[in-house]
Amino acid sequence: LGRGFLWPRQPLMRLASDDDVVVCFVAPHRSTMDMAEAHGTDRQPSVSMDEATGSGTIRWEAGNALASFGEGNRRTQLRWGVPTAEERRIVFEAKPWFEELQRKKETRKKQGEGQDVWMDVLEYSRNVCYVMGRVDDPASPDDAQIGVEEDMILCRRAVWELVEMIYVDRSSAHGFVAEGMVQWLQRNTILLQAGEEEADMQLGNLAFLLKNNPVPETQLEYWQCLQRLTALGWTTLVVEALGKHSAWVQWQHEDQQARPQVSVLEAVTLLLRTMPRYKTSSLQNMLGRSFEGMDGLMHFRKGWLQQCQQLIGNHELWAECGGATAVGLLKILAILAGDEETLEGCTCSWLELFAARLLHVYPNLKAFGELGALASSCMKIKGGGEGELDRMLMAILERDTQELVNLSSNLLGPWMMAHITELLTDPAAASAPLSSSEVADFGSDQIEYYRVLFAMSTASDPSMWKVAVAYLAWCPVHGARATESLFQRLPLHQCEPRTIQQALYCCDQLGLRTTADDICRRAGSHAWQQGHAGTAVYWFQRAGDEKRLRCLGRKLLERVSGGPEGCTINEAEFTKLTLMLETLEATGNIPQGDLSFLVGYHSLTRSLKQWKEVKWTLRNAQCTEDQEAAASQLHILNLGMRDRILDLIQGGKAPRRFWFSILFMVVPLMESRDAVFNVQDTQALVDCIEELTPETVLHPPPPIPSDDRLHLLRGTVRLALVRNMARSFTHSLVGT
Repeated sequence: LGRGFLWPRQPLMRLASDDDVVVCFVAPHRSTMDMAEAHGTDRQPSVSMDEATGSGTIRWEAGNALASFGEGNRRTQLRWGVPTAEERRIVFEAKPWFEELQRKKETRKKQGEGQDVWMDVLEYSRNVCYVMGRVDDPASPDDAQIGVEEDMILCRRAVWELVEMIYVDRSSAHGFVAEGMVQWLQRNTILLQAGEEEADMQLGNLAFLLKNNPVPETQLEYWQCLQRLTALGWTTLVVEALGKHSAWVQWQHEDQQARPQVSVLEAVTLLLRTMPRYKTSSLQNMLGRSFEGMDGLMHFRKGWLQQCQQLIGNHELWAECGGATAVGLLKILAILAGDEETLEGCTCSWLELFAARLLHVYPNLKAFGELGALASSCMKIKGGGEGELDRMLMAILERDTQELVNLSSNLLGPWMMAHITELLTDPAAASAPLSSSEVADFGSDQIEYYRVLFAMSTASDPSMWKVAVAYLAWCPVHGARATESLFQRLPLHQCEPRTIQQALYCCDQLGLRTTADDICRRAGSHAWQQGHAGTAVYWFQRAGDEKRLRCLGRKLLERVSGGPEGCTINEAEFTKLTLMLETLEATGNIPQGDLSFLVGYHSLTRSLKQWKEVKWTLRNAQCTEDQEAAASQLHILNLGMRDRILDLIQGGKAPRRFWFSILFMVVPLMESRDAVFNVQDTQALVDCIEELTPETVLHPPPPIPSDDRLHLLRGTVRLALVRNMARSFTHSLVGT
């Protein structure tokens, strides 16, 4: 106990008293239950019960599964890290991208291009992120497709996207990240504003006001939400919302009082439509004027900011406009001009303030140490930083790789850790990549460590063990040992034959011949316990286990002969083995020992039955052609039965206690006029009979005494052999 998938779990605590012992199991890492508790969910370890053997024992099974066997053959299994249906989908769909990346890295390494894999990593990162549900340029920050996802998946995706932007995407990580942060915040706003009631109410109220209020500008929430959206760079929504202002309708009806408001609205809308934006790879339909170079953007931005300031300074226009519209639009212009105080007032969290400052104040800020300082400043102003998610995001922005790994391993689960480490190992990164030093008490680096942990979490699921094998194949140090341990713990009693065949195929691909043989032995033992003798023979043969095949053959022979001393075959019991024996005979792969005797005995009884049928046909044939056909078939049967009898008795396949029964069964063959056995064959059979003693025959039941029964059997067989010898001698003389 305490030996898990590969290495020992954390120490077990034993609390003993005079009467009983209580064993407390300590999980090796934070389980899914702990992670769920941090997110406020109710996910618990999976507990299942079924009937099994092994009462009174506790043991580790495949992966993170702990099984207890109690009274009444009841088996209770406890599993940590059980994935949901959506998580299983992500696991299966992300697996091909992971394997493709590993193959590309191996190829580049062989070609001497191991340092230039970042494009492959970026492609891998994007594909895995799309598997997790990434939507580029969502129509709105509260897109319905995002809202239905689980919190844990949302959290993983948000962290993954930010790591990609800071560590992998060189167009952002080695350049400018303002637009990337705006888009990231828009895609993940549901997660990042969770628990912020003010932010939720603003976005919800805006949609309500635009739909149900013909004069939305009279409501304070309308302007608060527009200011927030402007700060976050979601200008498309801002322009659409400004288009719902009642002044446009009044102007269409030639109401001259709306002229000042329409003039200001047109000016602000034009500034929003011409707002300079830095073009990124994922930017598709962002409103504004996009630039591929930062120099061109900053040059245009200088003139654009002057236009904003000129509009702000037009006091006469604002005096004519007046009211809530003037106040609201002036704040929007202040945001566009980068006024820090206004940005602080209209954002709801440190992340929003951080993105707003990047976009409106520091659009040319680079990701080399400066992001962390700006994020810390925003956190001091707006609060936050106590939660694990905030700490993870701060570690990413500060490019503190090891701190990020430590926090993520506690919160995001083994799947995330097995995949995101690929994004943290770029040797060309500006900061130190993920540490390649060995993990204590493990013997390999962190990358392999987290892959093995992920394999542990999937190995305990009967539908996902193949995923574990696929990931262990990319673990150079512990992969082979861990795979062997996994296959040794596969619950074969719960597996279909197809699953066992898949396990054997995996072993063949990985060169684990010894493990494949062990699987076959276990499958054969289970089949034998269930009474499936033919299946057991098949698996033992595939394992090359002659010892178990001999033992199984001995048990089958005892079953059909009535015990270890039986010398006659019970036809009713023997019939149950017909299909298995015919299959063995057809394949030609006949094991040695008692199974070989049973196959030969079955073949002999079948041939003898056919021989009797052909003899009857020969006697009753009406024409010469039928007689010749029957005679030819009879000759073939004679030769075949002769060889089988000699093989069973003289060849030693049949146990000595069955010799009399076999010879007595073929007395009609020896009494036939065909002289099936020649003189040498007959003499050999006589010599075999002379070797028999009363102890080699089944103690006959009353009322026939042992000596009388033996004398009767021996006399009948000897008489048949003598008559056959005489007939054979005569045939030989005639032939000469």
